[in-house]
This record gives sequence, structure tokens and C-alpha cells, in this order.
Amino acid sequence: MKLNELPVNAIYAVALSSYLICIAGIYCTVRAFGIPEKRLNAALSLLFTLPGLAFSSILAQYLNLTRKNRTIPDLTTDLLRLPLPCFLILAAVCSAAIAVIYARVRRSMRETISAQSVCEGLDQLSDGICYSMPDGFPQLVNNKMQQISAAAFGTGVFDTLALNRRLALHDLQPGCAVDERDGNLFLLLPDGTAWLLRQQQIQGEKRSLTETVALDVTQRYKDLIELEQRNTRLAEVNRQLKERLNDIDRAVREKEILAAKVRLHADLGQSLLAIREYLSCGEGSREEVLGQIADTVAMLQSSVPNEQNEDKMQALFAAAQSVGVEIRIRGEIPPSYAELLATAIHESLTNTVKHAEGHLLEVGVAESDDVYTVTLTNDGAPPAGPVQETGGLADLRLLTQAVGGEMRIESDPAFRLLLRLPKGNEPYAAGNNEKRGEKL
Repeated sequence: MKLNELPVNAIYAVALSSYLICIAGIYCTVRAFGIPEKRLNAALSLLFTLPGLAFSSILAQYLNLTRKNRTIPDLTTDLLRLPLPCFLILAAVCSAAIAVIYARVRRSMRETISAQSVCEGLDQLSDGICYSMPDGFPQLVNNKMQQISAAAFGTGVFDTLALNRRLALHDLQPGCAVDERDGNLFLLLPDGTAWLLRQQQIQGEKRSLTETVALDVTQRYKDLIELEQRNTRLAEVNRQLKERLNDIDRAVREKEILAAKVRLHADLGQSLLAIREYLSCGEGSREEVLGQIADTVAMLQSSVPNEQNEDKMQALFAAAQSVGVEIRIRGEIPPSYAELLATAIHESLTNTVKHAEGHLLEVGVAESDDVYTVTLTNDGAPPAGPVQETGGLADLRLLTQAVGGEMRIESDPAFRLLLRLPKGNEPYAAGNNEKRGEKL
């Protein structure tokens, strides 16, 4: 069978097949210029592409002239008189040759670093990158940067200077936002992702380029926001704790003053009655009356018993419970230093939550003949370096030195606050304050 004996639809199919072979050959020819031995590969590809291109053109001319009932050139007629197997063999040879050349091109592209392979590699990055001229004209932009620009500005990267101006003016698409924190610029997109934008100048041998990078920092940005919110809540809890401690101090002080007034009133009443009986009736002895008066004066000169330490500790436990921290106290809190140790526990609690992010604060109290040794540790992360004594720690050192004590802070391998407090003349036992297993 010859080609001109085929139905018209079959000839259309043959022409289409020839065109497909031509397209494949042209693709291989173009891709061959990006790899070594490009002249040989391109020449071979073009060699096997030309017959298909010529044959498909002749078939197209034949079909067009047939449709219009016009005279067909002799060359076209002679070509169509070729046996069909000859055409199939020619098509198979050209297709096989182009396939071999394409395989060689693909293998060379995988084994060779070229401009095309660099572009393809950049397109695979999960972060955006763009290189542009000083006038803003982009030289290289990967797919991710184009997607980010389209989401933020509604357009691709065509002029980096114009995009920088829109970014500075917050001229963004709906749902987008810009957030500047600690000298960093974050671009927030409607899909919930956050991108850290950075730009720098790169000086080459002949010209300089501007490198713009967009880094995906979605999780880091969420953690940063959460940390700031947590610090805000911690500051509010710390403020409420100080207010509560002040309220407790004031209430306990007023209660103590009231109790002292009641006792003083009763003692003065008894003394006045005894003096009256002695002066009016001569009952009692002069020494007994003077003794009652001396006791009353001694009571006025003595300090009012301080019973507020337990209330302060309860306030600390309540504050620890509100931030999810357990306080364990092992040993006996010396009442004469209860107020100072409450301050130390309060400062350690703040550091445990804010810096160490711990959940357990342990307070150990040891006693020797002439000194109390108090150790405060937590289960949080150790400090990154030496602890700076500022704020509460500096105040705690002044309080410790004011009573003749010593204070030491250790940061390696874990945080440890050590207080050595000299014993007073009349320390009294406060009972075992150990609190175990109680989640505060």
C-alpha cells in the first residue's frame, strides 16, 4: 500500500505524527545547547528532525491542495507514491535517533552544572530568592519568590525597587501584613505563613547585584508571639503577686496593731485598777503595783509579734499554682529570716518561669550551730552563661548582706542560689514545712 492510497483521516494522522517527531527533535536541539558537546548533539538532533519537518510540510500541502481541488506538484505526488513501510521505517529511525539524543542530553544535564540546572535547583527551594540589578530589574527569581510576591502584592517580581516601596508603605493585598521585631522584617501572608525578608548587596567582578531572600519562619514566628504573650501574662501575675503581698502585709500589720492595742488596753486597765486600789484603800503591796507598771512599759517597748510569714508563703504558693509551678520546701524555715526567704523564693519563682521555663522549684534548708544554709534550685533549662545580678537578685544580695549573710549564684551545670544566714539569738522552730507531691 502507498501513502496516496490511504484515507484522508489516515494521512492526517501521519502528518500529525510527523509534526510530533519534529517537535521532539526541536526540543532536543534547544536543550542540547546547554550541555557540553552541544554542537554534536544539536547537529544530530537537527539532522533527524529535518526529514520529519519536510515530510510533514509536504503532507500538509497535499491535504490543503486536495481540499481545494487544486493541482498537486509532481514532487508531492511522487513522494506520496512511496510504499507505506518505507515511511514507517523512516519515522522509526528518526524517532529512535531523537530518543537516543534526548537520553544523552538528560544524562549530561544530570552530570553537569549548567545555567539551566542552577535555575532548576533554585526552583526546588522551599524559600524565595531573587537577584536583581541596582535599578531593580530582576536577573534571577525562583518560583517560590514569584509565589510570595503574587500573594503579597498581586503581581510577580518585575521591579524589586517598586516592591520595596510598596512594602515600606504596607501597600499589600488584603489579609497580608508586615511586622517588624528586633530589627527583623516579617511578611505575613493570608495562608498563615510568615516569611523573614532579608536583603544584601553582592559585589561581583563586573557589577553588583541585590540579593533578596524570603525565609519560611512560620513556626519560629508563632513561638515568638507565644513567648511574648507568656511574658506579658507572667508580668501581670508578678504585678498581682506584689500587690497581694503588699495587701497581706498591710492587713497583717493592722491586725497585729489591733491585737496589740487590745492587750495594751487590758494591761493598762489592770495596772490602773491596781494603782487605784493601792492609793485609795492601801490594798496590795507597792512592789506588786510597780511590777505591773514595769510589765506594761516593757510590753510597749517590745516589738509586736510578727505572724505574717505564713500568709506570705501562702501567697507564694498561690502565685506558683497560677503559673503551673510546684514549690517544695525541705527543712524548717527559720522565722527570723522568713521575710527574707520569702523574697528569695519569689525571685526564684520568677526566674524559673521566665528564664528556665521550669515546673519545679526546690528550697532546701540546712542548719548548723551558727548558720542557716538555704539552697534554691529548679528543673528548668540551665542558664546560657553567667547570671547577671540585676533587679530582684541585686536587691536580694543587699538584704542578705544587711543581716550579715552571704549569697552565691551558680549557673553551671544548673542554676543554684545559695544563701548563708547567721543564726539569731533566739531562733524558734516553725515546724517541718516540707511539701511533697502537691502540684501547685
